[in-house]
Amino acid sequence: MTIKSALIVDDSKSARIMLQRLLEKMNVITLGVESAEEAISYLENQQPDIIFMDHMMPGMDGLEATQTIKNNPKTQGIPTIMYTSKEGDGYNTLAMSHGASGVLPKPANQQAVMAVINSLNNTAANDVPEAQMNNNDAHKVSLDVIEKMIQQRLNNSILSAKAEMTAGLDGVSHQLLQTQQERLTIAERSFKQHLKPLQVKLLELGDDAKLFKRLQPQLQKQMMVIADKVSRKKVDTLYKEQLVKLQAIEEQQNKLMIEVTNKSQAAMFKGIIFGALLGASVAITASFII
Repeated sequence: MTIKSALIVDDSKSARIMLQRLLEKMNVITLGVESAEEAISYLENQQPDIIFMDHMMPGMDGLEATQTIKNNPKTQGIPTIMYTSKEGDGYNTLAMSHGASGVLPKPANQQAVMAVINSLNNTAANDVPEAQMNNNDAHKVSLDVIEKMIQQRLNNSILSAKAEMTAGLDGVSHQLLQTQQERLTIAERSFKQHLKPLQVKLLELGDDAKLFKRLQPQLQKQMMVIADKVSRKKVDTLYKEQLVKLQAIEEQQNKLMIEVTNKSQAAMFKGIIFGALLGASVAITASFII
């Protein structure tokens, strides 16, 4: 069986990319979609040579999608391979009962892909039978065959272009995802490094003894500042009070000095007058005696 194009239906991007790379090594043009609904919509206008269908997907599962494809006259000739991690004869029988042509276990390898393709004996959906290519009587190609060949080439070109675009987008997405993952890992490490000291501090805040021990230097410093302010305020108050008292004492001293000075001057005047009177009295008395 000649396989030129393949449709991969899987909601896992990594699984799609892995199978696409294996098929591309066999020169098979691939296109990947992530749901059974998207695959059925695609098959309305396109017919790949083979379909690889995942089993477990959101919405319609792989077995339901395979049965739907087989019940459609337009797509019933396309061999569908279940691409799944489920194994065993029981599952193979179940898959065949839903129209599957084979089972490819996950994770796939090159030998397994080649083996499952070689096990298909039917012609590919897009193969043109040789009986239609040659007219035994006239050796001419009919218009229907030519139209089908042109349509086949056109479909293959479209599939090739879509596959290249998909592969390019998947590659870029994979690189961006890796870069983003690396950045997230670095950010997570940095966050954990900063988070650990914060956790220690929070634990310390939850312990009253550790919290008091941690805040004790700051509390002592604040108490010293407050005590210094209170002491200075008291000193200033005492200084003002003593200054007022000193001023009052000085005023009293000044008054006493004035009083003493006044009393001294009065006593001195009295002494002079008394001396003068005494001298005059002595002189008078002496003159009488003489």
